[in-house]
Amino acid sequence: MIQFVSEKRSDSSCTLSTLGLEVNGHKEILVDLDDVALASEAEKFLKHITDYFETTGNQIQSGETMAYGYWLVKFEAVESGALEVWEYDAQAIDFVKGASLTLRYWKDQHDICEKYGAAFEPPRPDVLTVISPGVLEGLPVYGVRYPSPGHMSGWWITTDQYDGNLSNLTHEHTYHVTAACPELSRYLALPYRFCFDLSAGEAVWFDEEIEDDNPDIGDH
Repeated sequence: MIQFVSEKRSDSSCTLSTLGLEVNGHKEILVDLDDVALASEAEKFLKHITDYFETTGNQIQSGETMAYGYWLVKFEAVESGALEVWEYDAQAIDFVKGASLTLRYWKDQHDICEKYGAAFEPPRPDVLTVISPGVLEGLPVYGVRYPSPGHMSGWWITTDQYDGNLSNLTHEHTYHVTAACPELSRYLALPYRFCFDLSAGEAVWFDEEIEDDNPDIGDH
């Protein structure tokens, strides 16, 4: 039976690891957290990996990556022979030790989907999101997710600076949007035809009248 062991590193940080994978020919998995409040999320993450081993019979090798919800993690070998979890930094430029950002995205997005009775359908961080002026500057936003091709998240996120002129909209990689505006990340796993309005608190709803094809602003 696989167990999960927690080792406290400080009052605010800890390391969780599997215990028992080696018996079945797999490498143990270690994950560092900068927030002990994420320990239960880390256990779910490790359970996800052990379930993957059991259902597929596959193994994870050093250097391999895995998507976990919205974000991406990588596994690196350590001297003990275990695999240590690393994750993309917020800008998706470098991998850094730990999985706290990945787990915060996972928890926050699941919380919003459960709150509004929605399926969990996160985009990949490298697909494109349509934004208007003011979004990256942190102005209050309105978002709607259109059914879209695979290179697009489907999200159109605008502010009061959007005047309806499509030429004023731009495409940004979704990880740029969440790096600049982390508070928006929690809404991005809502499925197509969901909308949110953060101009006066939080309003989220499903709009079945949203068309199958979003407006075309061209490729940027």
